[in-house]
Amino acid sequence: MLEPDSDLYNAGIVTEYRYEKMYIVRPQFFLPLISLLRNAALSSTQIRRELETVRRQSLDVQQFDQALLEFRDKFGKNYQIAQSHFDKAISEIDETIKHLEKVKESLTKSGYQLRLANDKAQDLTIKKLTKGNPTMRDKFEEAGISID
Repeated sequence: MLEPDSDLYNAGIVTEYRYEKMYIVRPQFFLPLISLLRNAALSSTQIRRELETVRRQSLDVQQFDQALLEFRDKFGKNYQIAQSHFDKAISEIDETIKHLEKVKESLTKSGYQLRLANDKAQDLTIKKLTKGNPTMRDKFEEAGISID
């Protein structure tokens, strides 16, 4: 009712320049002001919901990244352990092969020596044993064993 002829206040909703959140209205503009405030509050609520959704999605992405990095680290660690065991097994197999090759070489040499010993045993005769030994030659002749 103050200043009923003021064009400023008759134009609708007016802001007070000294107070940033103060509005001046005539009674006929009170319902539109309430409607504006309600719509602003609903819009603000909608924006807050969207912001919260974006925050949750961001958090989900961060948790996913963290889980992926954690999985990759654990998988890498398990891979390193498995690789270590694999390399150790391969080196032990190589050592076993070297050892078996040495055993094979020793057995081959033993076989060669046994063959030489067998050849010498096959060539052994009484004549060769008594050569240069007249005492043994006489003993065999007395026993009636032929030396030739």
